[in-house]
Amino acid sequence: MKFSEIAVYTTSETSELVAYFLQEVCMDGVSIFDKNDLYTNPSWDYKEEGIELQYDSEVVVKGYCNLEDTDSVLDFLRQNLAHLTDAGSLKVVVNEVEGNAWVDKFRETFRPIETDKLVICPEWQQVETSKTVFLMDSGVAFGTGQHETTSMCLEFAENLNLSGKTVLDVGCGSGILGLCALLLGGKHAELIDIDPQATDVAKHNAEINGLTQQCVIKTGNLTEQTKGRFDVVFANLTADVLELLHADISKVVNRGTVAVLSGILDVKLDGVLATYSDLFEVVEIKQKGEWRALLLKAR
Repeated sequence: MKFSEIAVYTTSETSELVAYFLQEVCMDGVSIFDKNDLYTNPSWDYKEEGIELQYDSEVVVKGYCNLEDTDSVLDFLRQNLAHLTDAGSLKVVVNEVEGNAWVDKFRETFRPIETDKLVICPEWQQVETSKTVFLMDSGVAFGTGQHETTSMCLEFAENLNLSGKTVLDVGCGSGILGLCALLLGGKHAELIDIDPQATDVAKHNAEINGLTQQCVIKTGNLTEQTKGRFDVVFANLTADVLELLHADISKVVNRGTVAVLSGILDVKLDGVLATYSDLFEVVEIKQKGEWRALLLKAR
């Protein structure tokens, strides 16, 4: 099956925001290619031979969509990219690609990921371990758990007392945070994402891990889909989106609720801290590379 590959050239600082825009309209995969990561970031899922020669000093964010959706995706990007400043050239390049070849390459190179208490294993592989195994298929668009933003959330989760707790995973993607929280002792989880492809993947991952009865997975935005309050909230998004969701997240917490926020570039940290300081106190800040993750507690 052929897809449109839409590449946007930008900077490291704005690449996550560009990726967020692409994720809004590209339902068949979004990836960030930063040449610097080839030398400083061991968490790439795979590194193609000769890839160093493919990218210049700019970061390339690639999204994949159905051919018939290309024009509407480009219109959406023009409207949103026009508001960005200091974001590089923002050149947009469109190519036609074979989607299955990209998916097959991903499957060949994705290996189990081990944390302190978990092993995150592709469902098409097997692993021998005494740790709890989380089987997953991330699809082609969503996290595997290896990126710094997700791994910091998992580190927080493994050190929380989740026994009997209710969990909310905002922008759940593959469902890795909400579902792993259940494996770590959580009682019930709600997982929400605006992308129906994400929630389809999360539902599949819940099924193959035997967690369907412990979770509810919803497509839509937080305000429309969630009315309850939770003991633990995960939101691995971007700093800009976290700031936009502050009011909505504040409505789903009780006093003492723990919130894990990630996807925050170091240059955006102060803004997120200021936004959430009205209701939350900072328990811990983790950092990996240029990324930051927050463990907050509601007053």
